[in-house]
Amino acid sequence: MKDQINKRKNIVSVFFTEFIRFRGVFNWSAISFIGFILGMSSLNLTDYLIPFLVFLASAFCILSFTFAINNYYDIESDKRNPKKIHYNAMASGKISKKTGAALNAIFVIVPLIVSFLFKLEIFLGSLLLIFWMWIYSSPPLRLKGRPGLDIIWHFFAFVLLVMWGSLISGSLGLINWLVAISIAVFSCIAQILNHFHDYEFDKESGTETYAVRKGLDATKTALKIVIVLHFVSLIPLILLYSLEYFYTIAILILSVLLSLFLQKIKRDSLVTSAGYFPVILGFTVYLNCIIYHVSILLGEPTIGLSLLSVYFP
Repeated sequence: MKDQINKRKNIVSVFFTEFIRFRGVFNWSAISFIGFILGMSSLNLTDYLIPFLVFLASAFCILSFTFAINNYYDIESDKRNPKKIHYNAMASGKISKKTGAALNAIFVIVPLIVSFLFKLEIFLGSLLLIFWMWIYSSPPLRLKGRPGLDIIWHFFAFVLLVMWGSLISGSLGLINWLVAISIAVFSCIAQILNHFHDYEFDKESGTETYAVRKGLDATKTALKIVIVLHFVSLIPLILLYSLEYFYTIAILILSVLLSLFLQKIKRDSLVTSAGYFPVILGFTVYLNCIIYHVSILLGEPTIGLSLLSVYFP
C-alpha cells in the first residue's frame, strides 16, 4: 500500500514538474490574472465567481498545453541536452509520447468546452490563444525554430494572455492595453536572455536561435534595445497610474532605490546583462496599476498628480 501511494505521488510530481512545468504555468497564469483584475468593473466578488472559475480552468489547461506541447515536439533535442532532459518527462521516458498526446488533447478540449458554455467571445479568444500557443512548438510553422519570429511570438503571446484575462472579467480599457504591451515587451527580454544563456549548447547541437544566427554581440545589442523599449513602455503607466496615490508613489520610489542598491552590490544579477532595475521597476509599476485600479473601484480620492488628473480632471 505504501509503495502504491509513493508511486502515485511520484506520478503526480512528474506530471507537474516535468510534463506541464507547473512553475511556468503558474507564472504565465499570474500574468494573465493581472489582466483579469484590470478587467473588473466592480469589487462585488460574487459577480466574478463564475468568470474566475472559467479563467482558472481555462488558463491552467491552455498554459499546460503550451508547455506540454513544447515538450512533446522537443523530445529528441531534450534527450541530448543534460540541462533539459529532466524537465521533459517524455524525453526521460517517465511519460510515454502517446500519453503525452492524449493529455495535450484534453488540455485543448476542456477550455474550449468551458469557454463555449460561458460566452462565445471567450470561446473565440480561447481558440485564438490555443492556436497561438500551438504554432510556437508545432510543425509546420514551429516559430520556436525561426530566429527573430520566436521573439515576436512572445510579444503577441503575452498581449493575448493579458487581454484574454481582461475579456473574461468583462472590461477592456486603456490601462489593459498599456499593461499588456509593456509586459509583452518584458517577455521579449526574457526570451533573448534564454537565447543568450543557451548559446553554447544550441550552437553545438545545431539549434538555430537568434543568438546562434546573429552572434552574442548582436544579441547583447538586441537585449539593450528591448530593455530601452521596456522602459519606454513603462513611462505612460507611471505618468497615468503611479502618481494618483501617495502609497503608489512611495512604492515606486522604494522600488527604484532597492533596484539601484541591488544593482550596485550584486553584479551577477537576476537578469544578467540587464540588471535588477528593469525587473523590479517593471513589476512595481504593474503592481501600482493593480493598486490604482482597485483604489478607483473602492472610490478612493486621488491626489491629482497624474496625466489623467491633469488633462481629464
